[in-house]
Amino acid sequence: MRTTTLRGMTAVTVATAVTAVLVGGCGSATDVASEGPSQLPTAAEPYDGPLYVPDARYGAAGEVVECRHRPGSGRFHTGEVYGEGATSDSPDGAVRTAMSEGLFLDLPDLPLRVAAAEDGRVLFTHVGDGRTTAALVVRDGHATEGAGGDGWYLESSAICDLSEFPPELAESHFGTEIWTGPDGQPVLTTRVVSQPGPEHCDWQSMTFLSVGRDRTYVRDPLPDLREWLDAEYVASMPLPEDAVDTGFSREDDRLWLSPGGDRAYVGRPADVEAWPRTDLACA
Repeated sequence: MRTTTLRGMTAVTVATAVTAVLVGGCGSATDVASEGPSQLPTAAEPYDGPLYVPDARYGAAGEVVECRHRPGSGRFHTGEVYGEGATSDSPDGAVRTAMSEGLFLDLPDLPLRVAAAEDGRVLFTHVGDGRTTAALVVRDGHATEGAGGDGWYLESSAICDLSEFPPELAESHFGTEIWTGPDGQPVLTTRVVSQPGPEHCDWQSMTFLSVGRDRTYVRDPLPDLREWLDAEYVASMPLPEDAVDTGFSREDDRLWLSPGGDRAYVGRPADVEAWPRTDLACA
């Protein structure tokens, strides 16, 4: 295995990695990890805690982040031999490789800095508004031949919910739209979130709204999909008297639900759109 040093690591920004995934399509992890070198900045406040914590959910990364709520996403590889993906020749290469394999789907475009390095492990963090909102620990360890042999790989990660990032960062992540509650504070995406439909299904003209974990509504559905909806989409109508106020809002729009939950009403009381509930999913 290779000696861990801070000198000579290449710069990592998640934006670069996301571009590699979206533009490069199905390119190999080796291609993503072989970008040219540049100096990597270290964090303003280095982390002095352990880089290995035997926690079954987020590992050491879970101890690093300072989320207001539980992390929105993360992972922890518990085995001594890595075989879940491809290894890389460098710590930052391991981050790009993990991105290319789709392991950070809830991480917006943001810069990462080295916060610690010890014993074959390197910690990358992102700090926003004085809090660490993303932490990734990569390890130089043993791996299967199918993974590319011994090398660097993502061991643990913890990322705050997208609602804890600035709205512009959240929206840079596949157009994710953050809603606010009655107190004007951002609401967790597990409670309410909206975003455009996926481009690979040519659904980007539609907006999908998720309320809780089991209710999804769609704005302006494509004509060939309307037979799969629970109700009709209406572009403009007065708010029904029996509509239930959720307390959620986004910019000038408020959100109500029908009593039976088959429609979401988005807009102002005098003029709302009726979004039908749907179980549509893009493979």
